[in-house]
Amino acid sequence: MSLVSVIITCFNSQETIKRAVKSALRQNWEDLEIIIIDDCSTDSSFKILSEISNKDSRISLYRHDSNLGYPAALNTGIRNAKGEFIAIFDDDDENKNNRISKQVSRIIEFERKNKNSITLCYSNRNIYKRGELKSDHTAFAIGRKEPVPKGIEVAEFILGMPVNINKAWGMFGSCTLMFRRNMINKIGFFDEKFRRTSEWDFAIRASFKGAYFIAVDEPLVNMYKTSGSDKAGKIPLIYSLKLREKYKKFLKKRRFYYASRQIAKSNFYINKKQKIIGIYYRILALLLSPILLINFLKKISLIKKLIKK
Repeated sequence: MSLVSVIITCFNSQETIKRAVKSALRQNWEDLEIIIIDDCSTDSSFKILSEISNKDSRISLYRHDSNLGYPAALNTGIRNAKGEFIAIFDDDDENKNNRISKQVSRIIEFERKNKNSITLCYSNRNIYKRGELKSDHTAFAIGRKEPVPKGIEVAEFILGMPVNINKAWGMFGSCTLMFRRNMINKIGFFDEKFRRTSEWDFAIRASFKGAYFIAVDEPLVNMYKTSGSDKAGKIPLIYSLKLREKYKKFLKKRRFYYASRQIAKSNFYINKKQKIIGIYYRILALLLSPILLINFLKKISLIKKLIKK
C-alpha cells in the first residue's frame, strides 16, 4: 500500500478545521500522513490544531510566521510530504471516508492503460450553501468519464475558448485534487503570486505538459460555502484577469486574449447574480473573437434544425 500525504491548509478556520481534519483521520486508507499548514491564523485555529495533532502521530503541524496565502501553504505541505500520492483537503470541507482509496484506484487503473502519463485526479462534490444542512447541488468534475480531456485543450477550456463538447468537461478545484508527488518535478509548484486561481494556473501548466484530467464520478467531498478575505469584492475577478495576463502570449497566438478577458468578467458578474452585466461582457467576447462568434452561430443553426424536426 502506497503512502498518501493529505495536505490541509488553514487560515482563520476555527469553526470548520476540526471537521476537515477528522474527515482526513477517518479515511479507510491505512498508510497515511496528514500535513497541516496554519497560514498565520489570528483566531483559535492553531490552538485547535495543536490539540488535535498532539493526539495522533499521523499529523505533522506547521505554522507560517506571516500570512503567505493558499498556494504558498500548499507548497509548504508538498515540500514536507513523503507520500507517493498527494491529496489536498480544504479547511472548511468534509471528505468521504473512501475518498483516498477511490482516487488512488482511479489513478492506478488509468495509468495501466496510459503508461508514463501525467495524471491529475479530481472528484464530484456536493455543494452546501452557508448555513444549509442539505446539499444545494452536485458539482461534476472534469474527466469523470471517457473521453477525458488531455493536454492543451484543457488550457483552452479554462481560458474560455471553444472545445470539443464530447469530452467530459467539468469542475477543477484543488479541494478534490490528487496526484503523484513526482508530478511536481514536471509541472512545478503552485504559483504563489496567485492567492486565487492557483489551481487553474497549476492545471494550465499541467496541460502544457500533456497531462490527462480524470476524476472519480462520485461526490467524495462535501464542500461548504464560506466567506473569506480572499473571496471578497472583485478579488476573484482580479486574479482571473491576472491569469489571462500570465498566458497573454498563448492567448494572443490564438487571437483570443481580449475575448478571454471579457469572458472572465462575464463569468464573475454572472456568479454574482448580475446577469445583465454578465451578458453584456459575453456579447463583447463574441464580437472580439471570430472563433467564438462562429461557434455561437453554429449552435443557433443546430437549435433551428432541432426545432424544425
